[in-house]
Amino acid sequence: MVKSKVSSKGQITLPKRVREILGVGPGEEVAFEVREGEVVLRARKRVPLEALLGRFRGQVAYPGEEEERRAREAAWSPRDP
Repeated sequence: MVKSKVSSKGQITLPKRVREILGVGPGEEVAFEVREGEVVLRARKRVPLEALLGRFRGQVAYPGEEEERRAREAAWSPRDP
């Protein structure tokens, strides 16, 4: 069993061994779930953006730089009331 103390601000430090087991580092999120008087701690893994975009590869056509420029100009152009 690994122990940690609660600070005066209600914070805990995850012991190195727990961080290693969960594979978490600075800035990453963990989730706490209370079950029958106990707490379950889970690592919330981030999925790299490239991995998410790769799922859509070939499904969405890129309109091209010229079309992107026109859309950007239209979005930022003044509108008539």
